Amino acid sequence: MAGSPLTWLITGASSGLGESLALKALGAGFNVIGTTRDVSKAQTACPDFEDKGGIWLGLDPGKKDAYEKFAKCCQEHDVDVLVNNAGYAFIGGVEDTSESDIRDQMEVNFYGPLRTVQACLPVMRAKGSGHIILISSGSGFIARPGQATYSASKFAIEAIHESLSYEVKPLGVKVLIVEPGAFRTPFSRRILTPAGLENGFSDGYKGTPVEQTMTRSLHLTSIPDWVKGDPDKAAQAIINATVEGYDYLRLLLGKDCVVALESKISELQRDLDATRPIATATDVD
Repeated sequence: MAGSPLTWLITGASSGLGESLALKALGAGFNVIGTTRDVSKAQTACPDFEDKGGIWLGLDPGKKDAYEKFAKCCQEHDVDVLVNNAGYAFIGGVEDTSESDIRDQMEVNFYGPLRTVQACLPVMRAKGSGHIILISSGSGFIARPGQATYSASKFAIEAIHESLSYEVKPLGVKVLIVEPGAFRTPFSRRILTPAGLENGFSDGYKGTPVEQTMTRSLHLTSIPDWVKGDPDKAAQAIINATVEGYDYLRLLLGKDCVVALESKISELQRDLDATRPIATATDVD
């Protein structure tokens, strides 16, 4: 690319897809700032990052003081590409989930990315260019049993980014929502569940889809064979889209995510077909 290399700011860059994306971006010649909650742990877990020129920034997007820190970073480094990747999954039935569990999930998965976006936009607006990339999930458009809280956080932050895409398009800033399926990362081993419930669900949900979800998720000791997603390939696809350009809002990654979206579209079409006569009969005469 002509001119100086783009500067990427990637949250949650010390593991998983964030790590793959950070290393791929560095390998492509970009400047990369990676956020992590614990810099010393990140340096141990991902020594190649600094060796290749990356800069660690100790920062937790889920903390309320994150906006000021992100704003300072964006101004000092003239950030071109923001990647909101940091997050975690809370799973559990709606009835078993406390308000505190929900607020904690939203603080990280919704308010965290919102803070970074608001902090970076002034810099991007001023130069009339920039990329805002949200690493969401298939759970951002389809809500399965036991995943209500996680999906709610993803549905909500996707709505912010979808609206934002229209707001900033005339200003030269692009928005991309990345929808990964199941990838071979440590993400699934960091799942949180309702406290005080040995199996993650109450007795009233034995034999239901909630039990099936909790049992499948809580007994993972390694990445199962059915998880086919390669995080390095996903990272390369994101970089390619950013560099080469794109004319879509959502970038699906993984065959399983394609199947999930096809299922969602089918469900929406079924509801539309079933209720069209009702909907069209409710206007004033």
